[in-house]
Amino acid sequence: MRPLIIRTKHRRRRRSGFTLVELIVAMTVGVLISGSAGWLLWNATNLRTRVAARSEIADAAATALETIVRHVREIPQDECPANPTPCLLGNAQVTTATATELRFGSTGVRLSGTQIELTTDNAANWYPLGKDVSEFAFAYYNRSGTALAGFPLSQSDREDIRRVQVTVAMTRGSESVKLRTGIYLRSFMDEVTTNP
Repeated sequence: MRPLIIRTKHRRRRRSGFTLVELIVAMTVGVLISGSAGWLLWNATNLRTRVAARSEIADAAATALETIVRHVREIPQDECPANPTPCLLGNAQVTTATATELRFGSTGVRLSGTQIELTTDNAANWYPLGKDVSEFAFAYYNRSGTALAGFPLSQSDREDIRRVQVTVAMTRGSESVKLRTGIYLRSFMDEVTTNP
């Protein structure tokens, strides 16, 4: 009798799982997606921070400029005794006019270091209007629109001031903003309808 040989077929069972190559590919794809998402998130956060900083500095510059405009617009003029009130050809009552300082009556505006300051009590106290100022300048114009130069302005030039241009630039970190405006003196607004 012959021994009975039973042949069995060994079937490999498939394992459900990843091979090493598949695992590495999956991890690489996951890292790329996570990196891209992280970069987009960082970029959005950085942009938001820059926009917020720029908005904050623009608000600060606009507030300072608005306060300056409100005071400078009210520069008084003298009244001419022989002419009816208001004397359209009167003189602006400005005591100091330089590139970075303007004083009239009890009010004054100046640049001190990197800070704009305002006084309303004959320079007894100076109050900050804005900080981080990188540029602050006044420009003065007479009735015909000609720029007055040669700082500090002489008394006759100060009396001829009809328009003041103010430039304010502020910088914080990498963000900066620059604002400029022209101010017509309220006391002389009627001169527009008369001939010089």
